[in-house]
Amino acid sequence: MTEIDISAAARDWVAEQGGVLTLRLSTRHGCCGGQAGVPVAEPGAPRDAAGYTAVERDGLRVFVADALGEGPYRIELEGLFRWRRLSVAGAMGRM
Repeated sequence: MTEIDISAAARDWVAEQGGVLTLRLSTRHGCCGGQAGVPVAEPGAPRDAAGYTAVERDGLRVFVADALGEGPYRIELEGLFRWRRLSVAGAMGRM
């Protein structure tokens, strides 16, 4: 089971956005080749739920990509006013 810790601020913000969160890997490419999967969190459900497992965490429905490792992952809220976004600290994955 993937270990996920959501800060209170992030939890409250996602709840205001509908109470659904997606945690997935995003491909980042290196300047000299190679790539890495960086964990990202986004409010809302994935377009296609295939390849995700839905779990309940802190009153939120969280879609966790099957490609993620066991973690741990820490989700925080950054920014001010309408420029808020979620950030994730945790292990990078393979793409």
